[in-house]
Amino acid sequence: MATDFAGAFAALRDVLKKHAGGLVVIRDTPDDYTVSSPAVGPNGKPMWFGSVQSRKSAVAYHLMPLYFNSKLEAAIAPELLPRKQGKTCFNFQRPDTTLFSHLDELTAKARAQWESLGFFSPGAISRERMGQAVREAGTDTSALERRRKEVLAKRAARSAKKPAATEARKTRAK
Repeated sequence: MATDFAGAFAALRDVLKKHAGGLVVIRDTPDDYTVSSPAVGPNGKPMWFGSVQSRKSAVAYHLMPLYFNSKLEAAIAPELLPRKQGKTCFNFQRPDTTLFSHLDELTAKARAQWESLGFFSPGAISRERMGQAVREAGTDTSALERRRKEVLAKRAARSAKKPAATEARKTRAK
């Protein structure tokens, strides 16, 4: 079956745009439609809600509320699961009205959850409030905290290696 990235992108953009009322449009180009909440997360950055991106091999539909939300994850239609890549991404090569209908329903649920949590209100979301939302979504926050510390430790280790590697290159160049 032939690919139709342009058709898939247009249809998926329409799905996300339908649920984007009150959100901030970050990008709206022929190959990227990205929206975020007007709220700012605990990390000081806008809370990215979703995007549709045309890539080399597929059109990707990202729905960020899935990231730490096992209850929303359980609401994914079984027909969509083969299209799922990672925690928040679904890939398509052509339009599929049935699958896009399921994505529309999932996006509506995600929006309703974020609205109920106050994530569409302008302003900062505290770390405590985010933690409470993650716990209510059925996620083990202690495991997330361990993972966050692991990631930070790896970043610190990489940063510590960079100056040593730079010095070694300078020494070899002499």
